[in-house]
This record gives sequence, structure tokens and C-alpha cells, in this order.
Amino acid sequence: SYGMVEMNAPEMTAIVDISLQNLEDSGFDLAAEVQGEGELQFAVAEGLEVVSGTGVDQCEGILVNADIATDTSSGIGGGSATDLTTGDAVLQLSYNLKAGYAKNGTWVMNRKTLGKIRMLKDGLGQYIWQPGLQFGLPNAIDGAPYADMPDMPDVAAGAFPIAFGDFMRGYSLLDRIAMTLLRDPFTQAGNGAIRFWMRRRIGGRVTLAEAIRKLEIA
Repeated sequence: SYGMVEMNAPEMTAIVDISLQNLEDSGFDLAAEVQGEGELQFAVAEGLEVVSGTGVDQCEGILVNADIATDTSSGIGGGSATDLTTGDAVLQLSYNLKAGYAKNGTWVMNRKTLGKIRMLKDGLGQYIWQPGLQFGLPNAIDGAPYADMPDMPDVAAGAFPIAFGDFMRGYSLLDRIAMTLLRDPFTQAGNGAIRFWMRRRIGGRVTLAEAIRKLEIA
């Protein structure tokens, strides 16, 4: 079925004041440094929102959307309710996803969880993490690539440390306005400073929940 989906694109803003003397005497391009740091911090905020944003004046997080199906770690292959001790629950997460999405699926987790994944083995004693032995092929978990998302939670009771899905189909990201920088020489002129205004508009939300699944350490 098809329908209309409303996506908001709220603003991210940042203000930095730098003295004229600093700008004049710096041994490097301080204005470019401010702009680069602004772009970096906006990207950090975007990554956090895509994982756990409320959807109100920010992106909707994949762990917040109630329509994304959840698998649990406990009761599958002797899995624990407080830790990730078996690869069975991880593998089942991918096989519970519809085939049309799974073939384009990507794992997302943070580096601590990836460290646990790399030590997990399947029923034949083989590691489920697979190095990309052929040039140009990424490392994989059960044949599917993974992405390091530092804002995904650590493995703990009640947490959702792993998600798997076709995020190109399941999640829509709206870059309404790329970061702009306004150099304001007037507002702080009396203090001998230049004010840099940085602004970006971005929105995001889950638009096809069935394309993504998440794993709960339940």
C-alpha cells in the first residue's frame, strides 16, 4: 500500500564567539576549524538521533519506533537474559527478517558489541564473524556487512544492542539544509569578537518498519 508520510526537519544550531585577536594571530585558519568542528558535532548529533531520537524536534530513532519487531536473546540456544553468550539469537534475528530485505541487510552495533560478536561461534564451532578475504569485500557477520554505530547501547539486560535490516528501505533521512555558517561581525563587536552562527536542518524516521529488526537482551 502507498500513503503520505509527514517528515519534519527541525534545526540544529550552534553559536561560537572568537576574539578578533585570535582570528588575526592564529597560526592556522581558525574560522575553517570552527566550521569543520560544527559539521562534525552536527554529524554526532545526527547519529545519536537516528538511534534513539524521540521524533519530537529531532529524528526518530530506530530503537524508539514501536513498529520495529523485536527478537530476544534468552531462550534461544541457551542464550542469556543479561549478556550475549551465543550466536544463535544473533543469527535468528537475520532469518526472521523477510528475504527481500535480508539480502540487502546490514548489521548495526557499537564496537563493544562487535567485540562480543567476534568471539561467538555457531553450532559447528565456527565464528559467525567472517573477515573479508577477497579484496574489496567488507568484513561480514553471517555473510552480511555491519556498520559501527557508537550510539547503539552496550550489551546489558533490557538493552537493544543490535539491529539488522535493509535501512535504505526501512529508514528515510531528510537532509533539508546542509550546514550553513554565518559570520556575524556586529553582535559581539563591543567585546572585540566575531560570532559564528551554524545551522542545519535534518529529519529522519522509520518509514517501513518491517525492513528492520532489533535484538533485545531480555
